[in-house]
Amino acid sequence: MLLLRLFLLLLLALPVRAQLSGTQWEAYTSMRQINRILVHQDAVWAGTSGGVLRYDQQTQAYTRFTRRDGLPGNLILSLSVDANGHLWFGTHSQGLSRYRPEQNRFDLPFLDFQNLRINALEPHGDILYVGSERGVSAFVISKEEVKETYRRLGELPKDTEVTSIEMFAGRLWAGTVNGLAWADLAQPNLQDPSSWEAEPIRGEVRDMLVYQDTLFVAATDGIWRVHPALDRPELDYSTTSSVALGLFEGSIVTGATDGTLSQRQGNRWQPLSASNISSTADLSDTDGPLWVASHSGLRVLGTDPPPPPREPKANFFFDMTQTPNGHLWVASVPKDNLPAFGLYEFDGEGWTTHTTNTDLSSNTVSALETDGEGLLWVGHWGRGINVRDANGQWQHLTANNSALEGINGGSFVAISDIDRDANGALWIANVQNGLVVMDGWPLQQAALNSQLNFGMSSGRDMTKIAIGPDGLKWIGTALDGFCLFDDGGTPFEIGDETGLVFDTVAYPDLTSNAVIDIHVDRSGQVWVATNNGLNAVRGEYSRTNADFAVTSWKVYNTDNGLPSNATTSLAEDDWGRIWVGTEGGLARISTEGQVEFALDTSDGLVNNRVNSLYFDRENDALWIGTLGGMSRLQLGTSGTAAGPQAYAYPNPFHIGVRGASLTFADLPLGASVRVFTAAGELIRQLDGAAGEGAVTWNGQSAAGFLVGSGIYYFVAQAETGDAVRGKFAVINGR
Repeated sequence: MLLLRLFLLLLLALPVRAQLSGTQWEAYTSMRQINRILVHQDAVWAGTSGGVLRYDQQTQAYTRFTRRDGLPGNLILSLSVDANGHLWFGTHSQGLSRYRPEQNRFDLPFLDFQNLRINALEPHGDILYVGSERGVSAFVISKEEVKETYRRLGELPKDTEVTSIEMFAGRLWAGTVNGLAWADLAQPNLQDPSSWEAEPIRGEVRDMLVYQDTLFVAATDGIWRVHPALDRPELDYSTTSSVALGLFEGSIVTGATDGTLSQRQGNRWQPLSASNISSTADLSDTDGPLWVASHSGLRVLGTDPPPPPREPKANFFFDMTQTPNGHLWVASVPKDNLPAFGLYEFDGEGWTTHTTNTDLSSNTVSALETDGEGLLWVGHWGRGINVRDANGQWQHLTANNSALEGINGGSFVAISDIDRDANGALWIANVQNGLVVMDGWPLQQAALNSQLNFGMSSGRDMTKIAIGPDGLKWIGTALDGFCLFDDGGTPFEIGDETGLVFDTVAYPDLTSNAVIDIHVDRSGQVWVATNNGLNAVRGEYSRTNADFAVTSWKVYNTDNGLPSNATTSLAEDDWGRIWVGTEGGLARISTEGQVEFALDTSDGLVNNRVNSLYFDRENDALWIGTLGGMSRLQLGTSGTAAGPQAYAYPNPFHIGVRGASLTFADLPLGASVRVFTAAGELIRQLDGAAGEGAVTWNGQSAAGFLVGSGIYYFVAQAETGDAVRGKFAVINGR
């Protein structure tokens, strides 16, 4: 019995995983920052910070590959192609990946190199040499395993990080952060440090390339060359900015970090004229055009440039909203603690980035909302608010022409959130000043409610605003808990306001004063996401007594199913379920208040660090902004993908506990449920109720006995004929 319990717990460990089909997930990442490039046949392969981008030179079409398609991670540091035509990709800390073009699929990731930066890949026969912080590893392709790792390269320190690898003159060459090392492949034991020779080239080796029987080495202090008959490198070109080597028009080329290129003509290096290249990370090393991997996209010399792939500028996705035309708008920063990339607009097919170059007031976009006319309001961390008017022009609201106020002498107008009430008024968190209300655009009425009016000290930071169905405003703060604000029913008149503060001193149940997000659901329950758990608060407010009487306070954390205690974002879907973003993934809480399941990258999420959530009611889809891209999860059937498959919770189901029951959820409406043993024996049929998508079970068979421990299957079928299936585990403690 003990072994069975352990097996079931390992098989179906908490938090419960949703049974979601792969077609329900879509991933959107920025592949603008290209780290490595490879030209193979008619395709240009780019390893980027958001996955792999393939450009077909014949069709001029792009194909994107992300973690959702089988990559172990989206941050790609190296790539290569073996003799079989298979593509290999090295990631940052997530392992090694192989793509088989003839089958259009990725193998399961090779996890031998997890938690390592795979900086270099070099195939040689049946061996793929892998360069990382651990040295050089020999990965046997046919056996799919690491044969051995060379961690001490001559006199270099043990585990010197390897940045590049080349095969030249019968030797294996390893460029490292501490110089150059090489070993004759004919030696029997390359794990012996004495098998290696090393040359402490000053600085780090950045790239290597064999050209005309000479090995060229780009390092921080210049470009070096090694002739076949020589054991030691010689300085060929004194430069401090070379990061990559490539081939163009029959000669070797080097690229610098600032985008400048130089070409070796004879024995001299000459500037190579190139436009529209602002940075260089890698260069192609095959005949034909020179393809340049840059941090601003794919560039080329010698042929027509490729069409722009319409990428967002980075993989940071924060506050979101939609305009009436269905376009999704996304803020790129939470405030001023990350690089600023502007405002992203997704039209369903591609991304447009709005910045100061397109008349936006600043790139530090921190908050988004639409007004009653569908116009987009954009809050900035320092530059007030932009409103996109009916003509698509950006109007600007500042401390000089509105009720907004600034800090640092009034010049810095910081906006952390914007929310719209049922009457169409816009409520704005004007950081360190108060809560501003505006009636829309063009602006007719506006008022500033000082922080002192709702119990906060002046000069304190606010995070998010939530407006309940009763019109009460709830305000999260960075360090002071959260506040209730009642405008007295007169939003544009000052003097009848009431404010209450909820902090850990007055309310010890509050898990932290650092409130990251806040939401009021359709029933009036207040959800407070903090850096140390989620709080669900229900109570009754009296305007007459200026009092809020708490009737229930529930805390959610890892103990009851959340992926992480650091909760970051909240959203409610049309079924009234609460989605919770955390620093460890995504969870869903049922209308009954139970954590139904948790999702992470193994389920289809593009990155576990969730920043923001937005529920698209038109398409029954959840948008999930992360620090590594955007995910879209299809929830209902009004979109193009199928809805969630039925599932059972809690899973495993512990029976024999008084009052314990199992819920079959996400069923076709009115469906009945049949429960089977693993051998296919029907043990119970449960009738559904009209209009209901869930059925409960007490663990008893049709004969009235509790079933035994094991794996069980269920089939739910509606009168319409729609049927879904699932499985669950039972642990009988008696």
